[in-house]
Order: sequence, then C-alpha cells, then structure tokens
Amino acid sequence: MESEELLLFAADSARIMLENGGETYRAEEIAMGIIASQGGAEPECFATNTGLMLSFTGEDGKVRSIVRRIKRRRMNLEKVSRLDRMANEMIADRMSFDEASDEMDAIERMRERPAGIKVAASAMGAGFFTLLFGGRVIDAVAAAAIGSVVALMLLGFQRKRLPEFLASLTGGALAALASLAVHYAGFDINTDVTIIGVIMLLVPGVAITNAIRDIIAGDLLAGIARAADAFLTAAAISSGAGSAVALWRFFLPGVAR
Repeated sequence: MESEELLLFAADSARIMLENGGETYRAEEIAMGIIASQGGAEPECFATNTGLMLSFTGEDGKVRSIVRRIKRRRMNLEKVSRLDRMANEMIADRMSFDEASDEMDAIERMRERPAGIKVAASAMGAGFFTLLFGGRVIDAVAAAAIGSVVALMLLGFQRKRLPEFLASLTGGALAALASLAVHYAGFDINTDVTIIGVIMLLVPGVAITNAIRDIIAGDLLAGIARAADAFLTAAAISSGAGSAVALWRFFLPGVAR
C-alpha cells in the first residue's frame, strides 16, 4: 500500500465524519488511528468544522501531508456510526485496508432517506414536541401539518444549495405565519405552543452538543466555531419567527394569541 493512498483514505475518513455531524476530536482520532494502524509514523491531524490538515511520516522517512476543505455540512448520524465502526475495526486489525476502502465507498454512496420519510418524521416530531411543551391534541395536529410544510421547504432549500442561515430564517417565519394563519382560520389552537413545537425541528441541538464536547475535549477553536454556527442558526430562527409575529400583529392586531 502506497503512503499517498493511505493519506487520502485517512483524510477522506475524517472529511466524511465532519461533513455528517461527527465531533472534531473523533475525526482527528480516526484519521490518526488509521494511519498508525497501517504503519505510518508521527501522524498529526488538525480539524475544524470547515477543514482539516493531516500529515505523517512514511516508511521512507518522507513526510506526507494533505489539506481537505469541508464544503458541505449536514446531519447523517448513520454515516457517522458506520464510519466510526469501520475505523475501529481497522485500528483493531479486524479489517483489512481493502475491506475498509470498500466499506468507505459504500458509506460515501449511501443515499439520503426518501423525502416522504423525512416529511413524516418532521410532522411527528413537531406534533410530539408540541405535546411535550403542554399543548393540546389540536395544537399537536396543527404543528404536525405545519411541520411537514416546513420540512418540504427545507428539502427545497437543500436541493438548491441555499445558505443554512436563510433556511433557518425562512423556516422560523413560516412556522410562525402558518400557526397564526391556522388560528385566524377559526381553529382554536394555542399559537405560542404550536410555533415552539414546529421551530424545534430547526434548533441545532446536535451542533450545540458537539460544540460543548469539542471544548471539553480541548479543541477550543473547533468548539467555538461550532458554537458560533449554532448561535447564528438560533438567531436566524428567532429572528424569522419574531419578525413574522410582529408583522402579523401590526397588520392584524388582536388576532394572534
């Protein structure tokens, strides 16, 4: 096995981990562990949520290094789990390099869940979040319907590769306006609880958790960057929902509840 091939494989493993919601320290550990398990010396990896640098010394004494940009970020914990399992098997010498390469190719080619499943899951999530926050059954039903619409909007934004900030801003506004419109149409729903239940679909919970874990693990730069990203997303959600409610109350005072 060539040193360059090992370098590319380890870098791609860390890249896939970062692209799909994995922690920064885990991506670094996987890349360095893979290199060390295949005979590479002095592996070093520095990763953030937007890129990584990886280097090691080959058997010929020459240093190899590579830089990988993280151009897209999404949440696919199934890929993270499979990649983590593959790396652990490889590090423990229970999987050959060729088998690991085939497995990583399979992980890279994994398709996203069908749109129907995503929409149904979003509807259920919004409905149950509404019940969790003290809403009634009618509030949960309304949140489920609005949540499915928000999920369709987010899928459209992803296909067009629009910025995540814009998607969060629009999603928050849509959740608020749709909830107020349902109440305006004559349905006796609690708009506050319904809005909260729907926008929980947009809250970057995993990103916040990963930011805290990175900071605890000592990756301060990556942790702060993730926290800033999560803060901007939360600000976009609240700005969208708050602006929508303010505009509704300005044009239709006394209607929102």
